[in-house]
Amino acid sequence: MNHFENVTSKRNKWYWYLLVLILCFAISNTIGAIPLYMLIIVYRISHGTLPIISSGNLGALGFNLNLTFVAEVFPFVITLIAVILLIMLIHGRSWKEVINGTNRVRWSRFFFGCLIWGIISLILFVISYFSDPEVFTFRFDPVNFFILLIIALLFVPFQASTEEFLFRGYIAQGVASWTKSRWCALIIPAIIFGLMHSINPEVREYGLCIMMSHYIFFGLMFSFMSIMDDGIELAMGVHTVNNLFGTTFVTYKASALQTYALFELTEFNPADDIIPFIISGIALVAICAYKYKWNLRIINRKIEYGVQL
Repeated sequence: MNHFENVTSKRNKWYWYLLVLILCFAISNTIGAIPLYMLIIVYRISHGTLPIISSGNLGALGFNLNLTFVAEVFPFVITLIAVILLIMLIHGRSWKEVINGTNRVRWSRFFFGCLIWGIISLILFVISYFSDPEVFTFRFDPVNFFILLIIALLFVPFQASTEEFLFRGYIAQGVASWTKSRWCALIIPAIIFGLMHSINPEVREYGLCIMMSHYIFFGLMFSFMSIMDDGIELAMGVHTVNNLFGTTFVTYKASALQTYALFELTEFNPADDIIPFIISGIALVAICAYKYKWNLRIINRKIEYGVQL
């Protein structure tokens, strides 16, 4: 095992991790927010007043949704660059070591995660569509859709991978090195991941408990996959295709990212999706476990800090 065991001891106290996260947040909301500031300036010039902005409502400003989409995902690119540089400077750790504890990224796992979750998502969509086609509105806008597709393919892998890099990579490695427990490295980052999404507009629309169950379930699934596979490449792939599907294929009015997706749900109840998502997640984990011959007992193995197994 390498992902947790090879964490360097350089500046590995909790306050160094907190410093890195605070700096990343500051950089994301300054340099990363430049496209958003530009939209605000244009709005101010054209309307004579400053817009009232809350999470997920940029589309309500009247701009082209592709512009607001860029403004919402660009901070993740800056965050990823910032966290990679800060980890190198403060911890002396390379970005590849945060991904799996080695100096080699297993890209085949990333694309396998994309493929399997893409198939599962498509199956879920087909079942939902034929079960209740009235709630789906097909709204193909060729020019805006193909521009969206290009933007999504460029930015969404960064957006999804940034979250995996931070939660299943950096934070999980920190928790593992402090607690020596894979269970803690599974649960704590998943809970933080869920809480970080509590400001999403879906929470205001559908309720904290319902949406937290979704976010934390995904967080636990990604954490479990990363621990079993000794790296975050699979989770990066699954997270990427999940977000690509939600931005280009099916969206709904309360979604955090408003886009020119092919379909829009006119009625959406996330409570109805909990069981299908759990079943789908179990299927995904089972497929990966079979392909990569995971030893599920690893979850109970104490982490030998600094020891390569």
